[in-house]
Amino acid sequence: MTNEDLINIAKNARKNAFANTTGYTVGAALLAKSGTVYIGTNVEEYSIPGLSNCAERVAIQSALSYGEREFEAIAVVGGKKENEEVDNTLVPCAVCLQYMLDICKNINIITYIEGKLVCNKVKDFLVLPYEFKK
Repeated sequence: MTNEDLINIAKNARKNAFANTTGYTVGAALLAKSGTVYIGTNVEEYSIPGLSNCAERVAIQSALSYGEREFEAIAVVGGKKENEEVDNTLVPCAVCLQYMLDICKNINIITYIEGKLVCNKVKDFLVLPYEFKK
C-alpha cells in the first residue's frame, strides 16, 4: 500500500468525523503490519471537551481492540467540514504524538506539510520526547 493510498483512505474516513463544535474534521488511516487498515475520525464532545478524541487515537484504539500490536504507518488529513480540500499544515497534536511514542514509536506519520505529502517519524515532531523507563 502506498502513502497516497493511505491518504485517500484517511480523506474518505474524514467524511464521518463528528465535529459539531469546531467544524474541523480529521480522518486517519492506520496500516498494521498484518496489512489491515484501521480508520479513525475525530469525535468532539461539546459539554466536556476532555471527552473528545482525535482521529489518530481512535484508529490506534480500534486496531488494538482487534489484537494488532505492530504498525507500519498512519496517514492523517484534516480541514474545515465545508471544504473538501485538506489543510497542508496538519500534523498530529502533542497528545497523539505522545500516544504514538508510547504505543508505536517507529510508525511512519504521513501528512501534508507545506503542500507536500511527507512521511516522518514521531521523534521528528517531538524535540524532547518523554519516554517512560520501566
